[in-house]
Amino acid sequence: MKRHIVIASVAAAALLTGGTAVAIAGSGSTDRARSSSTAPEALTSQASGTASGATARASFSDAAEAALKAVPGTLASLDLDHGARTTWDADVLGDDGTWHEITLDASDARVLSQRVDRDDNDPEDAAEAAALKKATVTATEAARKAAPRSTVTSVEFDDDGTPAWEVEVVRGHTEHELYVDAQSGKVTQAPADDDHDNDD
Repeated sequence: MKRHIVIASVAAAALLTGGTAVAIAGSGSTDRARSSSTAPEALTSQASGTASGATARASFSDAAEAALKAVPGTLASLDLDHGARTTWDADVLGDDGTWHEITLDASDARVLSQRVDRDDNDPEDAAEAAALKKATVTATEAARKAAPRSTVTSVEFDDDGTPAWEVEVVRGHTEHELYVDAQSGKVTQAPADDDHDNDD
């Protein structure tokens, strides 16, 4: 089930023209809120200009940590959005069982807005929440496994069929979609019709 209209293709377009690059490195995860305030992984961003003049200095891990500080729970998706203002858009399943949508400034991971998604009371949402809680691979781990030397534009949990993380990356000026099994961590290439290579 998709919780966002994924904006990764827009982000990738900006990246291909000199936009913000988000590189994956290091190890660990901040996907589930912990009592520790430290972030063990180093998911770094390379700040450069976008078409709108914005930059993303906040790394993937910065955004994930900030989102989970705002709403303790489990990160379900994190997307870099190059709009009028470059932001990280996060979906978090709170420890209280409610879904939260959080928008963070891409320059410093400051929370710009957050709200409870009050429309998420149907059986599909409950099924997604249950599958997400059972996942042994987190969003940050999935990003690291899928793209150790690539630029990640979107990580999103998908519970249709076998639960997996959909990771969209830019590698060599080409956009790719990868799947990371939410239990085993196995990485596979998305089918050709799902891959966004050479999107207009």
